[in-house]
Amino acid sequence: MKVAVIITAGGKGERFGGEMPKQFIELKGKPIIIHTIEKFSSIASVETIVIPVHSEWFTYTKELIAKYDLPKVKDVVVGGKERQDSIYNALQSKSLEEMDIVMVHDSVRPFVEEKLINKIIELTEDYGAVIAGTTPKDPVKEVNSKGEIQRTIQRNKVSVSQTPQSFWKDIIINAYQKAREVNYIGSDSSQLVEFLGYKVSAVEGSEYNIKITNQFDLKLAELIYEQLNK
Repeated sequence: MKVAVIITAGGKGERFGGEMPKQFIELKGKPIIIHTIEKFSSIASVETIVIPVHSEWFTYTKELIAKYDLPKVKDVVVGGKERQDSIYNALQSKSLEEMDIVMVHDSVRPFVEEKLINKIIELTEDYGAVIAGTTPKDPVKEVNSKGEIQRTIQRNKVSVSQTPQSFWKDIIINAYQKAREVNYIGSDSSQLVEFLGYKVSAVEGSEYNIKITNQFDLKLAELIYEQLNK
């Protein structure tokens, strides 16, 4: 199976602070996005990587790809207004034409483990739609608009969504096309696939697979990096 990965990097990083989007901030001497790209580049079945970015950072991203010599990055595309628009734009890339599976991953999740990536790819071959998720450690409460608890949800029935999320190519393309036609907005790719009527499977992700969105996350990422590179 030929696998492509869309590594989302279209955000401008308002929550992180500073002039540079969080995906380009250095983690131990290297931009976060490069750590992430290198992780997927090391996977044998991954043949193509497509990166949607904000137009202001298009040239800079291309320069980074050249600097770090990442030949599996076949296309850098201009993203859209929202994450969903950016992924839609990436799905139009001609570099995906010969692919069987398309994965979507956040550029700011640099610690995704190779064994998790390979497991998700393997399961996608059988089931068509698979995502990483984690079981929450704390009790989960459903609340109303007033903050009043409506019920307690059993933790083993809840999965906190992560990336990568992986799909047969036709499924994800159809899902994004249909969502665009009816103006449906989802929180992630799997929600669009669910909206199309497909079943999505969740496999246990990793506590290391954090999403770096603020300064605290960056400090945590430095600790994780040190732990994994002892």
